[in-house]
Amino acid sequence: QMQHIKYEEQLKIKQSVLRQALARYTDLNLNETEIRRTIGMKDSYHYRNKSQMPFKQTNFGLALGFFRPNTNHFVYVDDCIIQDEMVNRINSETLSILRKHQLSAVDGDPENGILYNLVVRHFASTKSASVTFIIKRYDPKLELVAKDLMKRNSVIKSVTYSVNKKRNPMVFGSSVELIAGDTHIIDKFGDYEVRLSPDVFHQLNSSLMQILYNEIIKAADLQGGETVIDCYSGIGLTSMLFAAKAKEVIGIDYAKSSIVDATANIETNQIENVRFIAKHVESVLPELLSGGEKIDLILLDPPRMGLDDRVINALLKNKAKKVIYVSCNPSTLAKNLKYLLKGYTIEYIQPLDMFPHTASVESITLLKVR
Repeated sequence: QMQHIKYEEQLKIKQSVLRQALARYTDLNLNETEIRRTIGMKDSYHYRNKSQMPFKQTNFGLALGFFRPNTNHFVYVDDCIIQDEMVNRINSETLSILRKHQLSAVDGDPENGILYNLVVRHFASTKSASVTFIIKRYDPKLELVAKDLMKRNSVIKSVTYSVNKKRNPMVFGSSVELIAGDTHIIDKFGDYEVRLSPDVFHQLNSSLMQILYNEIIKAADLQGGETVIDCYSGIGLTSMLFAAKAKEVIGIDYAKSSIVDATANIETNQIENVRFIAKHVESVLPELLSGGEKIDLILLDPPRMGLDDRVINALLKNKAKKVIYVSCNPSTLAKNLKYLLKGYTIEYIQPLDMFPHTASVESITLLKVR
């Protein structure tokens, strides 16, 4: 989307996009609002630790690539310059082995094909990778594929599959099944070790993830003894980071696989002052905030659609001392802030470039109660 623009200019544009969204949807005086310079990368290529690519049966055989936006036009990709180089290598190796075992894509071969998508994740911190096939139905040949993959590349520690009756934006089906290796792989953050199942959310940029979480901890400025609610807590990494100083941390996430990993992660890292709730944030946060307990900090890290109205209403009805809002969508951030500013003031907004050469803008907004 933005590779034709000099990287320093991209960082300025992303700060500007944030300002424009705030100007459009809020009544903020932007001259009095601290919107910091975008934190970028020293090396803005090969940063994505995960790829999620569709298969297609073409005139020259099985291929991996992308569909042009809003079209059925397939673009073959054999090397993506924003993907981790090991991810690119695994994609290529997997494609070669699938061709060897004569497995085909549903798209282009609907009668015999089984393959929808290939999902690959790699963590340089532990030199481990996972490969997941999104398929229409299981084929025993996948066991031979997995064996060949793990023999060819020792970095691959997990090979799994997920059945979906048809290709859809959610990609994964209702479950993930093991073919070979482990059910999960390991990533490291500082002194912490975390496990990740193939279908859980994790930051795609390992380098900027370090900076993102350090900025969150800095914004939290925990002194000791606080009660923290970590909304959309995922695999529990931010909850674990807060736990080093907080009295208690409550993580909330609706994804069961994320909660399973999060629970395992606090056990592995011997953390006892964190608990997780496997429910939608909008269904449990109002109850937690109205329970009478003083909440010192709430971390919000919602999906692109932003906050549910019930979450905003709960935050205004029973205010926390401090709220940190991590956003990946300037428009929904601004729309949510329009209402949150009835009860909170903005200390600052820190944009980060988690996805160089794309239009995506990540940001951290620190809010304090009025």
